[in-house]
Amino acid sequence: MAGRTALVVGGAGGGVGTACVVLLVASGVQVLVADREPSRLEQLQSRFPRAVQGVVADVTTDDGIDAVDRAVADAPVSALVNVVGGVTPDEVGHFLELDPQAWRSSIDLNLTAAMRTCQVVARHMVSARRTGALVNLSVADARHATPWFAAYGAARSALEALTRTMAVELGPLGIRANCVAWGLVNSPRAHAGNDSDGGRERELIPLGRRGAVAEVAAAVLFLLSDLGSYVTGQCLAVDGGLTLRQSHYGPHHNIPEFLESQPARTRLRSTFERLTGDGPCPYDSA
Repeated sequence: MAGRTALVVGGAGGGVGTACVVLLVASGVQVLVADREPSRLEQLQSRFPRAVQGVVADVTTDDGIDAVDRAVADAPVSALVNVVGGVTPDEVGHFLELDPQAWRSSIDLNLTAAMRTCQVVARHMVSARRTGALVNLSVADARHATPWFAAYGAARSALEALTRTMAVELGPLGIRANCVAWGLVNSPRAHAGNDSDGGRERELIPLGRRGAVAEVAAAVLFLLSDLGSYVTGQCLAVDGGLTLRQSHYGPHHNIPEFLESQPARTRLRSTFERLTGDGPCPYDSA
């Protein structure tokens, strides 16, 4: 990645986007960071004065897209990371009570903004005969039903579908497109985890903990770099295995809830406790 130029949209918020910027800078990349908050951009630029250039832009607006277009026109961008998106507590609700304006706002933020920035960057790459890679950030739940999050789930699922189509259509032009879908991570704005003692994570996540934003950023860097040069149209889940667990498997021990044989349930629970307890490992050599 050294010597290349990347654009990170939504990279100044202190979470996954900023972690992506940090890893890119450490890899020798010049980074354009688009964010709607000038103060956050100034802090990031002061931290990396030689490697980061800020672009004040709200990419859910035409003016914001135009600002990104102008910035990319003046820089040899060959990598794009789209981090913009999210849902507020006020937007969580039942499908029957979903407001049309809330639906449009979620689609604009979580789908359309990424489509437009990908389009802008890809057009400049093609015009300059430059190959490159695009990575859109999604969420691991997007491939499942998302009750109470109808608009958000629909937008993120559509973003993954769009990315697959982009991969096929842009592949002959030398441009790869992938998604990284994060699970439950310790993010200062989304999931700080301050109210959790870790018990729920140990019960529901196979790796037993929340992820770090740097772990998500590492997956992004892999897909942008030459290490991922033959990977396109994929969605890499960084979720500690959370979405692999089906709802009818019990928490932590993963014993199927509908396993009706009580002797079998007792045996499986005993095995789990033996393997995960504090005693000696049964597979230690004598």
